[in-house]
Amino acid sequence: MLNWSPLGKLFFVLVLLIIGLLCDSIVVPLITFTIGLALMAYSTNFRVPLILALAIAEAIVIMVLGSGMISIMGDPNVPALFEGKFLWITIHMTDASFQKAWVIFFRAIAGVTLMLSFATSTPIPHLAHALRSIKCPVEICELIVLIYRYSFLLLERFLVMIDAAQCRLGYNGTVNAIRTYGGAMAGTFIFSMELAEKSEASLACRNYQGYFPIFHTPSPFSWKWLAAGLGLCIVLYLINIYTMGWIDMVSVFAPLLGW
Repeated sequence: MLNWSPLGKLFFVLVLLIIGLLCDSIVVPLITFTIGLALMAYSTNFRVPLILALAIAEAIVIMVLGSGMISIMGDPNVPALFEGKFLWITIHMTDASFQKAWVIFFRAIAGVTLMLSFATSTPIPHLAHALRSIKCPVEICELIVLIYRYSFLLLERFLVMIDAAQCRLGYNGTVNAIRTYGGAMAGTFIFSMELAEKSEASLACRNYQGYFPIFHTPSPFSWKWLAAGLGLCIVLYLINIYTMGWIDMVSVFAPLLGW
């Protein structure tokens, strides 16, 4: 997907996200999730960095917790599938709330896979070049590239400070750990100011004019992306109309939960 048009990929992903949010049938989020998973597999072969994998895992945990809260906050005037009380939380799970929770969960996880397939296959210079082609302000495009290029230096500096503190028993106890993290963050901030001054001088010495040249220019947005996105949007909308109520998550989980 590296050679695909950045604007085309972005348009395609946004169309799938929007149609997934507008449709009420659970089949449509399932389809968009499958498409996002296939694109992510094609883009990365599921070889993602550890920090990105941790971010995905954290997002999935947030989705599960959020969907779980939605499922137990049903209408109290509707007969419940399951009700009770846990600490200060009143549990009233209805058929509608359970179905809605699953739809929201698949919408969220589909959005994660679709955006990751775009992010992992689009270099930041390509994205900045594409934004410049649609008359995005030059200052914003420049900031995108500079932040991306120098954020890795700040992250590396922060990790070096953390490792140095670890070797000196800086995390021996909660108070020491908090103090160590605070010192590392303060040191990273000071280093960022020094790095900004040095980088400005080094860029000026290299005749930097606010634009990083690209050796291989990405493909432009074409009518094929427009046709593919709108065509798929129409197909998914028709699927939403004719598949409403096809999948009943209550019936799926009823034998397992004893409902």
